[in-house]
Amino acid sequence: MHSLKISKQIKTLDTTTLADNLIYYEYHTRHLLSLIKNGIDRESQQFISAYNGFKGELYENIVYELLLQYALTEDEITQFVLKGPHQNLSNQGNQKFGLLMDKSQQIVYKAGYKDVSEYDAMFFTKDSIYYVESTIVQSTIGLRKRLRKKTALLSLLFPKLKVNALIILSDGANGLNKFPSNCTVWVTENLNGEEILEKLVLGKKYQKQPFISHQSEKLIEAKDIKVDYFKYFDTLGWILKKSINNDKTINQNFFMGKVVSMYMDIYSKVYIGYVLKDTFKEIVRDYDISSLNLDGVSEPYIYVTLEKLDDGGYEIIYYARFSNTKLKKIEIGKDDVKLNDKDPKGFTVAEIKFIKHCLKDSNELLSSHIEDIKKTISTWKQN
Repeated sequence: MHSLKISKQIKTLDTTTLADNLIYYEYHTRHLLSLIKNGIDRESQQFISAYNGFKGELYENIVYELLLQYALTEDEITQFVLKGPHQNLSNQGNQKFGLLMDKSQQIVYKAGYKDVSEYDAMFFTKDSIYYVESTIVQSTIGLRKRLRKKTALLSLLFPKLKVNALIILSDGANGLNKFPSNCTVWVTENLNGEEILEKLVLGKKYQKQPFISHQSEKLIEAKDIKVDYFKYFDTLGWILKKSINNDKTINQNFFMGKVVSMYMDIYSKVYIGYVLKDTFKEIVRDYDISSLNLDGVSEPYIYVTLEKLDDGGYEIIYYARFSNTKLKKIEIGKDDVKLNDKDPKGFTVAEIKFIKHCLKDSNELLSSHIEDIKKTISTWKQN
């Protein structure tokens, strides 16, 4: 299905043609450089953790630089998206929606200034769009989970193209045969980042070679790519409106439809209504909830979401805002109720803020409705 073959240069991570391009990227090395300056033992867990973080960033940048050169000579690749120091930073604008660059100069899809999904690299062939994921992490479980969202989003943005993924892993990675059929997997040699790290340690004392830029009609800016418009927040509101039938049963046909199934891959969770605090106390009446402090919930209701699990099943998850303004995630398990803080800058907070203004009296659910919904979704299974 996929005819792209790894080059020897990429296979061996040969950087001899890159000059000092790798030094022009931004790295989160302040902590690592501080450890080196203070003479911390390089065999310590603290140093190894910081160094591995740097290696992961470096690996991604090496792969990107070598892929760019590969794209210029590979006839099958028609366009390659620029990022990092290769972009024209003076012409990025201030767009709210579309494929754009984030503050770290990475390729992202933005919705209302929020980053929905990030891609390590991206290129086009005659009938396909490829996104690239590269990592030195040996376990590929987390990566495989993220692919579902990344593929679904690009399928919406580019409905006329096949969506493929190029997965580039370091030698020793596991689960190579467990990737979806739209993935091409390349394996490189292991990375030694000492040479680049030494240059970063020298900082301004190191005389960088000039940056190598490339000129080709194949090279394009993310902001110039035309995509189908995807209304992230409006779609959440639409799903809320359609998710529950008039008799308060969940709309199975709606969620089993192809388009909504794809939305579920992008969002991971959608909002289906709310319960009042007293109703929620009924739902958790068989649990010890003394540590929850439900009286501290600052809003009259608790948000009800439908979350798609990694195995394709579904689960009801709750969200509540407490009087200290913190948004918390509430999960009801078999034996206990778990309460976790949500990132105040995360997508969930932005979603809740939007959904709050969408809720109507008709969106209220009772404990009996929740029980019926749980029984129904327990039979659902999607791949």
